[in-house]
Amino acid sequence: MNASIHTVTPADNTVAAQQGVTPLALLQFEAEIRDQESDLELLYHMANESRRLLNFDQAFIFKRLGAAKEMRVSTISSLAVIDRNVPAIQWAEHLVGALGEDVDLGKSHEFKSPAYTDSHNPEYEEYPFKYMLWIPMKKRDGTCFAGLLVARTSAWPEAERVVAERLTGTYSHAWQAFAPRWINRRKPKLTQLQKRMAILALIALALLPVRLSVLAPAKIVAERPFILAAPANGVVKRIHVPPNTPVKQGQLIVSMEDILLRNDAAIAVERLHVAAARHTRATSAAFSDRDVARDIAITKAELHLAEAEANYAQGLLERAQLLAPQDGIAVYSDRRDWEGRPVAVGEHIVEIADPDRIEITIELPPKDLIKINLDAKVTVYLDSAPLKAVDAKVTRSSYHPSRLSDGREVFLIAALPTNSINDAHIGARGTARVYGGWAPLIYRVLRRPIAAARQAIGL
Repeated sequence: MNASIHTVTPADNTVAAQQGVTPLALLQFEAEIRDQESDLELLYHMANESRRLLNFDQAFIFKRLGAAKEMRVSTISSLAVIDRNVPAIQWAEHLVGALGEDVDLGKSHEFKSPAYTDSHNPEYEEYPFKYMLWIPMKKRDGTCFAGLLVARTSAWPEAERVVAERLTGTYSHAWQAFAPRWINRRKPKLTQLQKRMAILALIALALLPVRLSVLAPAKIVAERPFILAAPANGVVKRIHVPPNTPVKQGQLIVSMEDILLRNDAAIAVERLHVAAARHTRATSAAFSDRDVARDIAITKAELHLAEAEANYAQGLLERAQLLAPQDGIAVYSDRRDWEGRPVAVGEHIVEIADPDRIEITIELPPKDLIKINLDAKVTVYLDSAPLKAVDAKVTRSSYHPSRLSDGREVFLIAALPTNSINDAHIGARGTARVYGGWAPLIYRVLRRPIAAARQAIGL
């Protein structure tokens, strides 16, 4: 590409004085630069206020994008907001990009804009400010992270280039002062041996075997409680003991509404009396009437049927009073949830649990499922004692997920505590960590992200 390029070399500060910029004015201006309170104010000051010392018509401030070589416009003089869709911005970025293909942007250069104007933007061939001056902004290690491009209608004498370099260096130092310290911190240079050792250490760490584990909600439940269920379809009349209270064997716990059962029992008894009378009459008449003798077998069968119906009705009436089959505590939600409520036969009403025999039920979501063996280690932290761990071991686990009352599907895992739980009671909740087999550390770290990615992309 044909271009008139002039590389600026450092000059003595006395050259700046020849342009009318006194050392006092330069020091005062640098003091203003140090007084800026943010990087935005600094860039605005650089693009506009530096015109007092640098005789330019328009200024562009560029910033390098990370480790890439591309320069992007950050600030323009006399403009408060940069719109990247404006053709002028695209032209300026192409101009600096084309300049960087010919020369090193880490050094100052003077050139004319028509030599680097994109042929797709012919309107900028008539750009009035043709004399351009590129001044890099460098870090302490000498790398160029930004640059100042100033334009005007006349050439740049050496004295003005020296002043521009001086001010750009001051702005560069101030701009880096606003960056976080870790950005400006020098990265240690590693030798090839150190890099290989670091890679081997990372591989060894990734292959380090660790125990797979998952977290899941847990609660304390009774181990093998005795369940008082509804003996028949009916209505709960009364629960005689409050929730979670001790009960004795044979104590009355639940009374069912027994009006219908009493009527059925009374009717069954009357049917039994009728059947017994028919059988007695048939037996007495059989001695004189052979035809009646043939009906004795029928009346006897009817009597046995009536006895069975009477016994069944009497049994249902007796079971309307649910008694505690063993000592323990009565576990249920609340009396108001049950009294007066219709229930179906077999529906659970109250559990009679032994408070000394408890187990831990763990609700493991399907997405967290891992292979869990019997006697696998479990650590539980109850909400009532978050600083005290409860050790347990798995006794059984479901092969299929179960749907809970709140709609969640979970795998139910039962575990027995291996140490005493003084602060726990039936119904207490917490969080359990269930341990599985051994796997590399990299697998444990990436297991969930890989599963999520596969579900997202459908593999």
